Amino acid sequence: EVLEIRDKYEKGMTVVDLALEYGYCDKTIRKWLKRKDMPRYKKRSKRPSKLDPYKEYIMKRMVEGVFNCEVLIREIREQGYTGGKTILKDFVAPFRKQFKITAVRRFETKPGEQMQADWGYLGTFLLDGRLRKVYVFVIVLGYSRYLVAYCTNTMDLETLLLCHQHCFTMTGGIAKQIVYDNMKTVTIGRDVEHKPIWQTRFMDFANYYGFRPIAHTPYKPRSKGKVERAIDYIKNNFCPGRHFADLTDLNQQLQHWLDTVANVRIHGTTGCRPIDRLEQEALQPLPKQTFPTAVRLPRKASRDCYVSYLGVLFSVPWAYAGCNLEVEELAGGVIKIWWHNQVIAEHELPRDNRRRVTQSDHFNGLSSAQRENRASGLRQVYPVVEQRSLEIYEQFAGIQQ
Repeated sequence: EVLEIRDKYEKGMTVVDLALEYGYCDKTIRKWLKRKDMPRYKKRSKRPSKLDPYKEYIMKRMVEGVFNCEVLIREIREQGYTGGKTILKDFVAPFRKQFKITAVRRFETKPGEQMQADWGYLGTFLLDGRLRKVYVFVIVLGYSRYLVAYCTNTMDLETLLLCHQHCFTMTGGIAKQIVYDNMKTVTIGRDVEHKPIWQTRFMDFANYYGFRPIAHTPYKPRSKGKVERAIDYIKNNFCPGRHFADLTDLNQQLQHWLDTVANVRIHGTTGCRPIDRLEQEALQPLPKQTFPTAVRLPRKASRDCYVSYLGVLFSVPWAYAGCNLEVEELAGGVIKIWWHNQVIAEHELPRDNRRRVTQSDHFNGLSSAQRENRASGLRQVYPVVEQRSLEIYEQFAGIQQ
């Protein structure tokens, strides 16, 4: 820079113009022009700090986990420190963050050995004309990183079991163990030996499907980091910019995204496509019969003899029009409709874009009932009791006497 200034000065540029161009004052430009050699600046020696004699002691205390500057300044003042607290805070701050970073070893599992499962909050979406909170249940195969997921509006125990069955169907089998966090639907706490106390119905489910549940250590989510990252991956890559008609449409779009994007990409850790490594997973086969779940949601049958579930209308016998019913979903997409603990209809979730599923026999006899003005569903379900005169009961009482 000094050489450039001298060269431009010799070519006729004034000192004032050089000062304006390079941002120095006139005196500095003139001083550089008068000097025959290049200017050199001496490094200033670092001034000793009042904290220097105590830094080794502070480092030892930080190794022990003490980062509270109120505690540290009290201790070093007892040793003779006369400086302020700001310089102490500036010294401690970089080590505070470093202390929280602990070295870890990446944990890899053998084929078919482990799955990791967890819930994630996907967001609030406009479904069926209403804003609804949506939760996603995710399972990741430890070896292949194959990803399966299913979305719901609730996270209760029966829904958890049903989501497991949906995901098991997608993977085609079950690993020997599944890792969970300490969700209340899986474990209800820890015993005196700090071992998990399993939820009874969930343990029956695990024994039925032949896997061993593992609850990771509390406050250490990295022990199931594969599924944690998978949930973030779904949130950041699947959700943005999408719209869904209902929960069924959401799950159909999610499944398509899993099949065409998530499981066919080159995974950053394994360097392979999850779908390719899935073939190497030695998963345990699924039992022939699914575990019986009891997810029953209240619904009211419409006057045209349908109930709505997951954005699909399912027919019921016309005698139950207007009745309060319950809808139960089983694994494999089986839908059962209950009335007072009695199954009155059974359907399968449509695998196409149908929004109405009808069984023609549900409407048998409706036309004749309408002509005879007896098409009220309530009359069919609760038959009208014959009303008799009180004299009949009095006569009956007299005969008994």
